[in-house]
Amino acid sequence: MSFSRKLLLGSLLAVSANSAFAVDTAELRVIGTIAPTACTPNFAGGGVIDYGVIPTASLSPTVATPLQVRTMSYTITCDAPIAIGTSWQDSRVSSAVGGGPTGFGLGLQGTASIGRYTLAQRPGSGATGDGAPVDLISRNGTAPWIAVVGGGQNNAGAVVQAYAAPGTLIPAAYSIYTGTFEVAPSISPTSTLDMSNSITLDGLATMTVRYL
Repeated sequence: MSFSRKLLLGSLLAVSANSAFAVDTAELRVIGTIAPTACTPNFAGGGVIDYGVIPTASLSPTVATPLQVRTMSYTITCDAPIAIGTSWQDSRVSSAVGGGPTGFGLGLQGTASIGRYTLAQRPGSGATGDGAPVDLISRNGTAPWIAVVGGGQNNAGAVVQAYAAPGTLIPAAYSIYTGTFEVAPSISPTSTLDMSNSITLDGLATMTVRYL
């Protein structure tokens, strides 16, 4: 079960005055998800990774230039112990040219891709459940849970990562989850960009907590 943290209220009205015998209808849908508890994710530093001013001279005109890998720690706090997983949705996916399912976009300059980055929560990166070490496990859709090896995140929410007691492949219930992601950006070749103007990196991704 997943919880999008949004309540959608939609209505469709059909109005007709063509006939006194016409049957007019209106449909109202009220949808949502009731979860046994609620969890709130928070990122350190407000969830912003700032690379500051990047000198043009440090970038290659012919190949993508990797930037320094940064880390971002997070805490997910739940009202009561519950098994959860996380997935990601990239709001700039159209700019992640050539990145495949694990490439997140850094935005566009006109129609040109500024670059892309990867997100990875790796085994041994210190993930915990209620302060104790946990193993990272993942699955794609309804496939069986498997141990996380590389840790790369999917940019369209297809893969869910969860937390298991060490040595197991079953999501375990905790109240407080912590972990750290690696963020590894690369800038597109400068020959594909207009370097006469400043360019602002514009990566934006959303972590969704999924109740299992």
